[in-house]
Amino acid sequence: MPKPISKGVAESMRNGNCNVYYEKSVTKNLGNYESAKVTVGVTLPIDPTPEELAHVSKTFELADDVVTKELEIQIKDLMKVE
Repeated sequence: MPKPISKGVAESMRNGNCNVYYEKSVTKNLGNYESAKVTVGVTLPIDPTPEELAHVSKTFELADDVVTKELEIQIKDLMKVE
């Protein structure tokens, strides 16, 4: 586990617009040779504040809503083609 960075170093990195991107994916077998893959990623500034993290959580919720609705539309269109 890396050692925590000092507050001065974190502030310096943050002021230099340093960010960290982190992503995870999960593929779920749905049976009948079908699967679904979900990927979630986030870019955060160095040493984010609690307020920034709260905004990230709210933004994930909004993004999930937008993507879910669009997937429903796209799947509906795909089913019309068959």
